[in-house]
Amino acid sequence: MHKIFYKDRMLIIRGGGLGDFIQTLPAVYILKNQAQPSKLDLLGTRRFGILGENRYYFDKVYDIGEASFTPLFSQDLIPRLALRDYFESVDIVLCYTPDEQGILRKNLYALGVKKVIYCPPFRGVGNVVEWLAKPIMELGIINSLDCLPPPMIFLSKDDERKALALLFGIEKENVKIAIHPGSGSQKKCWPVENWISFCQRIQKMGCRLLLIMGPAEMERKELSEIPADVRIINQDLPSVGAILKLCNLFCGHDSGITQLAMAVGCPSIALFGPTDPTIWMYPRLDKRFKILWNKDSRLTFSVDEVFNCFLKCLKEGI
Repeated sequence: MHKIFYKDRMLIIRGGGLGDFIQTLPAVYILKNQAQPSKLDLLGTRRFGILGENRYYFDKVYDIGEASFTPLFSQDLIPRLALRDYFESVDIVLCYTPDEQGILRKNLYALGVKKVIYCPPFRGVGNVVEWLAKPIMELGIINSLDCLPPPMIFLSKDDERKALALLFGIEKENVKIAIHPGSGSQKKCWPVENWISFCQRIQKMGCRLLLIMGPAEMERKELSEIPADVRIINQDLPSVGAILKLCNLFCGHDSGITQLAMAVGCPSIALFGPTDPTIWMYPRLDKRFKILWNKDSRLTFSVDEVFNCFLKCLKEGI
């Protein structure tokens, strides 16, 4: 590592969805450990970034959607004084936000940032987690992608206490199974009738079933037919992560919540169809995480296939 970067003040600019945020964490983990920045902030999507704010990764998370940051993306930069005061104190920015015209980078330098490392958008060739680590290679912090750790999220004691409160009544049950039936695209979702049958089988075994529902899932009224002992609806992500950490097993699609389950260490089954897990997942998953991929334009797994995988995972984990 070039010692010139040691203990510098750093900022990461990273928008996008939950999965995008989590896929960036291996690079941030190495940056935090090796460069040991005196301050590391995030300018990104706040509802995702709070998973890292005062939870190991970031000292502070700023919302990229706030009006005060709008000048950063303007061709004619007219910065507010507070914006200049902040960026003048930043030594290095790792920029993951698309900036093909270079406007953002030009403005960052104009505001006083010492060095900007730009990572262009991932084009779907190779592996996304390795692609997102290229800026730390450019900084000389690592010289091989083989040392990349998996995405990890470190929850607080408060997160864990809130999770226990949300699970009141079943928090001490032996077997808790979490299900998330949503994704960013309908074509990546298993049919609802399959989820219903799958969950009914789980409940017949005496397992407690937790259904994770966010805003997108709440708009799909048919998902309300999925049986569950507890419904976790529109909770903040640290609480959801803490709940998943308490579960014996998680099952979901190619989604940000699946990435979250794995990042907190919950044994997981991820159903893939039209998307390629060798591209979109961490490349060296351990045996706690099972990927079912049918390489089709939609998820065509039978309930028996997924349930048999579930039984095998449950046996290995208990």
